[in-house]
Amino acid sequence: MRKAYLTALGAALAVTAVIGLLPHSGVGPGKDRGEVAVFHPSEMKRLTSSNLVDALIGLQLTGSVDKVEWSQAVLTVEMRADEDQQMERWYKDMEKLIRLSFTQMENINRLLIRYVDTKESSRLLFAADVRRSDSWLEENLSELADADPLHDELWRKRLRITYTSELEKLLGPIDTYSTAPLRSS
Repeated sequence: MRKAYLTALGAALAVTAVIGLLPHSGVGPGKDRGEVAVFHPSEMKRLTSSNLVDALIGLQLTGSVDKVEWSQAVLTVEMRADEDQQMERWYKDMEKLIRLSFTQMENINRLLIRYVDTKESSRLLFAADVRRSDSWLEENLSELADADPLHDELWRKRLRITYTSELEKLLGPIDTYSTAPLRSS
């Protein structure tokens, strides 16, 4: 009886070893395919609580995300305005968030972006409010890459940017200009 148990144990170990070595043997249907992905990325079309982090990580934002809230088709992202970060980077991150929200995702109707100061106990510097119903999204989204939303009055209106006195303390007075054509009189 003891010999039967030892024989069964030996057979089980041999089968386990053979099964363990089988993927490395080059035998079978996947031998010419190389490595096989365990996870197959799929294009996200709808933002959910379960893919929110993946969507934001995929953007590769240059700034630090402080808080994110997803509620009833409204995405709110609070970014930290790091001291060494330049305004152009802030705009690039805003553009990435806008593209994610309105060209990639189907279920975001409103995007709120807030930039807060890192030193002054997270005081609000400026905020943007973009909505899916904004007509410029279809016509002028490609122009956003070259825009200066904080100073350009047209883009400030399109993005509904509001800035606080804290931003003026950080950057100095904010002069505005507009690229809109002048009205003829």
